[in-house]
Amino acid sequence: MPRSVSGIYPSLAYYNNEGECGTGAVVPWAGRLWVITYGPHLPLGSSDKLYEITPNLEQITRGESIGGTPANRMIHKESNQLFIGPYIIDSARNVHVIPYSQMQGRLTGNARHLFDPAGKIYYGTMEEGFYEVDVKTFEVTELYKDGNNVKGNRVDHVDTEVNPANATLPGAHGKGLYSGQGVLVYSNNGEASEEALSKFDVEAGVLAEWNGKDWKMVRRNQFVEVTGPGGIYGNSKPETDPIWATGWDHKSVLVGVRNPETGWNFYRLPKASHSYDGAHGWNTEWPRIRDIGTDGNPDYLMTMHGMFWRFPGTFSAENSVGIRPRSAYLKVIGDFTRWNDQLVFGCDDSANKEFLNKRKQKGNIEGPGQSNSNLWFTSPEKPDQLGPNTASGSIWLNEKINAGEISEPFLFAGWTKRSVWIKNAGSKDVAFTFEVDKTGNQKWQLLKTVSVKAGQAANVEFSEDESGEWIRVKSESNTIATVSFNYTDVDQRVFTCKNV
Repeated sequence: MPRSVSGIYPSLAYYNNEGECGTGAVVPWAGRLWVITYGPHLPLGSSDKLYEITPNLEQITRGESIGGTPANRMIHKESNQLFIGPYIIDSARNVHVIPYSQMQGRLTGNARHLFDPAGKIYYGTMEEGFYEVDVKTFEVTELYKDGNNVKGNRVDHVDTEVNPANATLPGAHGKGLYSGQGVLVYSNNGEASEEALSKFDVEAGVLAEWNGKDWKMVRRNQFVEVTGPGGIYGNSKPETDPIWATGWDHKSVLVGVRNPETGWNFYRLPKASHSYDGAHGWNTEWPRIRDIGTDGNPDYLMTMHGMFWRFPGTFSAENSVGIRPRSAYLKVIGDFTRWNDQLVFGCDDSANKEFLNKRKQKGNIEGPGQSNSNLWFTSPEKPDQLGPNTASGSIWLNEKINAGEISEPFLFAGWTKRSVWIKNAGSKDVAFTFEVDKTGNQKWQLLKTVSVKAGQAANVEFSEDESGEWIRVKSESNTIATVSFNYTDVDQRVFTCKNV
């Protein structure tokens, strides 16, 4: 076996000639581990590669590589093929390539077909291009035109070259794609405006769904992952299985779940880090929910805003119990999987291009001469053993609130030390009522009421006896309010220092 340093094998490092070299997807298939890399904005191809890694950790660079900015992957059960980037890999490890001349765009997701799931699959691009591909003939049908021109440059929706067949969704920087319950769900996590490059709290992103004919905007926020309990295979019971989505705004992390009868429900989680914020959406490449369990024993791991989370495979609006923080991390993780009893994280490590990272504090320090990244091999227990899971988030942030208005649910379980900071910026005294959902079944109970004088603030600590899965707040009067939750645990990590 090659030499490793803390689970990173230098011999497996990968490079490109682009402004960054991220890991778009990492998938075990046909006895090997398959990896694709991506550059920053390359809808027509690039120097990036498709890699095949053997069980002995030999890296094979596939000659079929055409690069690009891909982050899509799906295993199609009926045809027994892996769809990853622009490549289709059969069980004998033969690789077929769909050229960008036939399917242009920064490929961001695959999904099972709504009407012919055994014979076709969907592709989505970061600029709202959508295609269906026949899994036997590999014939490509364009459903909506990709939002890049023939030179590979992004153009506005109103451009006549793109507009006639474009989905024209708000937001930019597409991320997730998944299907079920009769719809195809798509997300993007940014805004293509000058304002979004410098302000983190402007309107950005979208969660949208398509019924095979029309697009519908579900929520105007920044969203990333869209998946379900079926994961890379697609939901096994598409009519009834939930669809999950993760996202955020300037206040907190968002988790959405689509239910067959009632549509979408949304919940809020605290952030472990604000480094992933940015209305442009560039700082989140790509948060995921992945099954890292063994066969027949699913175990879902979620990455979001610098935190590893335990995500329950049974999560729905009627059974929303079980999301828990695991530990914080300082990485840009593009994808991850379980392979040979290890977790394998594909990262975005070192970029040649500085993008927006041009602060005075850096001095003249620039990026490396060539972009590069690598895989990180570690144990399934490692997500519980990294940084402390201190986190915070708001449900209201200096907002006008009407009397009787109820907030969205905010995660209340999972930490030993919890507090809330309340600011009443209105002109009258206000009582804030806190309610908890004890078991994640949408049955709310009164927890406490906190009165805050006009123009004043209050910090309230919660005891261990004040339990619940979710917490929400109601203002009894019109006001301008901030309600921010702050959570932490007792750090029990042991550090040793040896004299050298």
